[in-house]
Parts: sequence; structure tokens; C-alpha cells
Amino acid sequence: MKKLLLFIACALLLTGCGKSGAQLDAADENDSRVRKGLELVQQKDLNGAIKQFETALAKKPELARADLELAMIYQQKKNFARAIYHYERYLEKRPATEKRPLIQGWIKQAKVSLAGEVSGDISGELARLTRENNMLRKQLEIAGEGRAATVANVKTLLTDPPPPRPAPASVAAPVVTQVIEKIQPAPKPVRTYTVRAGDTLSRIAGSMYGDTGLWKKIYEANRDQMGNEGSIKVGQTLVIPDR
Repeated sequence: MKKLLLFIACALLLTGCGKSGAQLDAADENDSRVRKGLELVQQKDLNGAIKQFETALAKKPELARADLELAMIYQQKKNFARAIYHYERYLEKRPATEKRPLIQGWIKQAKVSLAGEVSGDISGELARLTRENNMLRKQLEIAGEGRAATVANVKTLLTDPPPPRPAPASVAAPVVTQVIEKIQPAPKPVRTYTVRAGDTLSRIAGSMYGDTGLWKKIYEANRDQMGNEGSIKVGQTLVIPDR
């Protein structure tokens, strides 16, 4: 009997006692640093918010809400590598979250944007090498007629270089090329709103859009965590879609 009770207790701890991802995220706001970070996000002080969330994680690594907020901030700042890292840490800590499909989509968008940055770096390096190649060819041409044959041989090497050696199997260039072909515009930053006492969807719509009649857009974007139009709770995090 004692073993059975111990097993049930462990299962409840692992599942967060049956709470949803949104409820667990709201519970993380009990940490003062997470709460302060959310306030700074509302004030658009993203650097200050980053410091608060990172300090919170250093003190309590289990605070998944801090990872999610950091991921969204870094994606907004176009630091896609850090955004991907914190999105994945959040999903590891909240494996059963109802936001999983949405966050997986954000991860995919961040990876596409990161591949675009890598492509730009490669193009810049190729342009630099091309300029150096042209300068060297001009220097060889000016070297003098007495060395015309040597110059001609060197020019042949410059204009008709040997075929490139095959890349090792571990090099991921073909994969990057395939991803680059599917590059899409960088995603817009995702806005969120933390429900406060006395809030309704109409009031939130009026605050975020200046039009209370747009409450249905907020409801449609958050139906996965709302039973009906009036089932918002204090501390709940809502996604605010574009108008």
C-alpha cells in the first residue's frame, strides 16, 4: 500500500498535479523576478526583462515561463539561435503544454530565419574572395611582358580553377541550401497579455487594439486554453494576434 501511495505521489509531481500548461505558467509568476520581467516586457524594456528572466532561471532552473518569455524576446531581437534554445527548453519543461503546436511553429520559423543569416555570411565571403582574385590577376598582368608565359599560366588557374573537392559527409551545406530555398520573411514578434483582475476579452481588445469589438480575434487565437468567451483567469497568458 505504501509503495502504491508513493507511486501516485511521484506521478502527480511529474505531471504538475494535473494542471494545464497555462496554469503552470501562471504559477511561475509567483517568482518575483519572473513577475518583474513581465512588467518590463509591458514597458518594452526588453534588455531589463532579459536580465530578470535569466536571473530567475539561474536561481530556479525549473521556471519554464522564464524560458518562454526569453525565447519570444530573442526572436523579436532577431537572435534566432537563442530563441530556438529557450523554446526547446520550455517544451522540455512543459512536454504536455497545449501551446506545443504553436511553439513548434515558432521554432521552425526561427530556424528558417537563422538559415537565411548563414546564407548571407557565405555570400559575403564569396564576394570578398572574388575581389581578391581580380586584384591578384591585375597585379600579375602588370608584372611585365618578360613573364607573360608565367602570367598566362597563372591566369588560367584563376579563371579555370580545378573542380572543387567533394565536401565531407559531415558538412551540412546541402541541407542549408535546401533550407535557404524555402526562406520566408522573418516572423513578426508574438504579442502576449497577462490577464489581470477585472479583465474581460472586450476590455483587453480595447486596450490592445483600441476597439472592444475585436474581442473575438483574441478568443479565436486562444481557444485551446479557453472553454468559452468568458473563461479567462487572472494570471493567464493570452496570445494577441495582429489586428
